[in-house]
Amino acid sequence: MGDRVQRCAHEQRLIIDFLQTLHGSLDLRTVIDTAFPLLLKLVPAEHGALCVSRKGEPGSYDWAMVDFPVDWFSAYEEMAGHDFVRQAVLRRPNTVLRDSEMLTRKELTANMMYRRSLDVRMPLEHVMSVMLDFGQSWHAGVTLYRGRQRPFSDDERALLQQIAPSLASAVQNCRLFSDASRTGRMLDAILQQQGIEAVMVGAGCTEVARTRGAAALISRWFAPVELNRAGLPAAVLDQLSAVMRQRAQVPEIPTSFTRQAPPGIELQITLVPLPDGAAPATWAMVLQENPLVPAAWQEVLTPRESEVASRVVLGWDNELIADELGCAVGTVKKHMLHIFDKLGVSSRSGLCRAAQQEPAQHAATGTRPERDRRAHAAR
Repeated sequence: MGDRVQRCAHEQRLIIDFLQTLHGSLDLRTVIDTAFPLLLKLVPAEHGALCVSRKGEPGSYDWAMVDFPVDWFSAYEEMAGHDFVRQAVLRRPNTVLRDSEMLTRKELTANMMYRRSLDVRMPLEHVMSVMLDFGQSWHAGVTLYRGRQRPFSDDERALLQQIAPSLASAVQNCRLFSDASRTGRMLDAILQQQGIEAVMVGAGCTEVARTRGAAALISRWFAPVELNRAGLPAAVLDQLSAVMRQRAQVPEIPTSFTRQAPPGIELQITLVPLPDGAAPATWAMVLQENPLVPAAWQEVLTPRESEVASRVVLGWDNELIADELGCAVGTVKKHMLHIFDKLGVSSRSGLCRAAQQEPAQHAATGTRPERDRRAHAAR
């Protein structure tokens, strides 16, 4: 009686250790490498494996294995059609099955996979397996193999069935984390190609995540005194906080504004509400530097003229430009005459169109009538 109690207590400790190990990492291979030795103590077996695959794609296997001969996998594609384990568990997902419930002993010894196991000196005399189906586009199979004539017992089957949901949860978490990380890296690369950085902000304007280049971009545009402890621009967070408070009263559309510092460049800041499914009250702070005047213009315009031209492209009127640059409206008009003359355009709209064209097309002087039209447009 005492021995049985001790065995039960030992088994319970192993189960607890196994369950804790399952959630010790979000890397699937790390989880398998640490959890499978404990599983093999709970359910003794010579070999074990976990395979993640996409539904309807028999060849898309991602194996996580324990003590498997490498030669076993070299011919698996050839054996896939004879994989009686996979065929059986696919028919009964989330249910632990033993080999005796998959095929007869005669069928087992005649099976190509069984004969292959003998060739690589990993006999598969008995098998127990379960297909973990998550209701998604992929699933995972956990299989234990014995090379001795010792069938898996009812108790061992019940034990594996008991821990299967926890194993499924751990695999699912790892897989979802891996997919999210991979998607995040791809999006990060795409955004960097376009010169875009982003910071995801949750409830209370606390940071959830950011792209790799976000910190460098923020530091170029905001002084340290303008940043909070997390390194985010306080003024932008204040505006985001105000937008979030109005969320119930206004449509959930992006809010965009700009910040100017170097001549000819602006920082566009867009606050984008993310779908409710991502997280409650989650927004993305999207940051992008935009050149307001082509680089070629810098060769023909003075720095002051570039500043005026950049603001014209933004759609500012003369009074606003004068107020921003601290000069008279008449001075702005003179700058615009010079800009039109140097770039060969005759109007504000022409200047905006030229900003979107090839820089090589921006260097013409124009005739006297053209200049007269430019003078009128500058007013």
